Amino acid sequence: MKLLLDTHCWLWWLVEPEKLSETAIEAITNDKNELWLSVASIWEIGIKFKGSKLNLPQPPEILIPQQMQIDGILALSITPSHALLASALPLHHKDPFDRMLIAQTQQETMTILTNDSTFNFYNIRILW
Repeated sequence: MKLLLDTHCWLWWLVEPEKLSETAIEAITNDKNELWLSVASIWEIGIKFKGSKLNLPQPPEILIPQQMQIDGILALSITPSHALLASALPLHHKDPFDRMLIAQTQQETMTILTNDSTFNFYNIRILW
């Protein structure tokens, strides 16, 4: 399964794994799954870290690439078609980073790992 990690899920996996559901942990540790982190999540983490809204053990520019390599997580780039789809989605979710993740999940035929109930308003596969 191609599994896109919502920003908070990746952060929880990294620093607070007890916040993840058993299903989430099983999915992340299952070698048969492809794990993906969107560039939108990387951008969001950087902004929150810079604004002192996020505490990390290392600066994002060191931590993110290092941890992605350790965990075998692939980076999902943002394409023009992702951006156009994100802007065309119904406004159930106002967070632009989450709207991008929803668009990417739809367009790339992925499953998203999230506990954000607002994602249920969109036609995507969700795992929690």
